[in-house]
Parts: sequence; structure tokens; C-alpha cells
Amino acid sequence: MKRAALLLTAGLLAGCVRDAVLENDVLRAQWNARTLATATDPTLAYAALSAQLVELEALYQRDSSDRRIRSLLERGYLLMGRGFIELRRLTAAASADSARAEQEAQLRADAERRAAYYAADGRARIEFDFDRMLRGAQEACASHDRAGYERRLNEALAQPERAPEARLELALGRRLAALWLAPNVAARCGFATLP
Repeated sequence: MKRAALLLTAGLLAGCVRDAVLENDVLRAQWNARTLATATDPTLAYAALSAQLVELEALYQRDSSDRRIRSLLERGYLLMGRGFIELRRLTAAASADSARAEQEAQLRADAERRAAYYAADGRARIEFDFDRMLRGAQEACASHDRAGYERRLNEALAQPERAPEARLELALGRRLAALWLAPNVAARCGFATLP
């Protein structure tokens, strides 16, 4: 009887310790994500996000039902796809490397599929500051409005820094806007050539 009580107590303690360690790891991951948002160097931030996604995948393996972990994974994969991989795709497009641009487009689609997998309802709906920064330029591109396109991109490039937690998204938005101005990238808008 005593031995059974000791085993039960030991089992309960082990479960409590396991849960406490997991909780600590999830809180640390949330702080890491907040810290990453303050980065201004996309190259450094890309490396940090890559490492962070590996750690988050490991946390997900430990508790796949934790919504905080799933949310961090969804946001991380969207940031990877729409931000960092899109930067690489546009860099390739700007230098007329269509094979590399296509490869990056496939990697972006993969990242977005992973984000959707982790989304609560299977549809990733997170919008980043850089998405909002570029929306007007995208609309101008779709309507073949060169002046509006360039004006919106120049506005994006001139956006002032706001909160420290928005630094990374602002840095990505500025880099994306600069690449959208590259002739090989702007060509997708079908602007009329100037006489």
C-alpha cells in the first residue's frame, strides 16, 4: 500500500515537473518571438527564425494541442514565406534568374502550407505590417498604374519606425518595396512603356 502511494506520488510529481518544464519552454519561445520582432537585420533575423522554427517543431512534438505553440508556428512559417523567402525570390527575379525565382516561389508555397497546417482552422490569416505597406502598390500593379505603384512603394520606403516590436516587419517591408521597384520585378505589372 505504501509502495503504491509512493509510486503514485512520484508519477504525479513527474507529470507536474514535465508540465512545468513545457510551460517554461513555451513562455521562452514566446519571448524569443517578441525579441525577433525587434531585429533590424533581415539576414540575422532569418537565421534566428530558422532556429526558432526547429525549436517550435520540437515543442509541438511534446504537446500538439497547445494553441500558443501552433500560433507561433503559424506566424513563423508565414513570416518565413512572405518575408524572407519572398525577399530571395524577388532578388532572383530582379537579377533575371527565373529558375531560382521559381524555386523560391515553391519554397514560399511550402512555408505557407505549413502555416495553414498549424492554423487553428486550417487557414492562415495573419497579416504583417509589410503586407499592409505593399497593398496599395499591389493594387496599382494590378491596374497597371505606374505612377501609383511607384508612389506607394516610395511611401513604404519612407515609413518611419514605430514601436520596437515592429522593426523587423518594417525592415522587411522596406527591402520588399525596394525590390518591387527593380525593373525586372516591376515588369510583372505590365506598365505601358514610356515613349
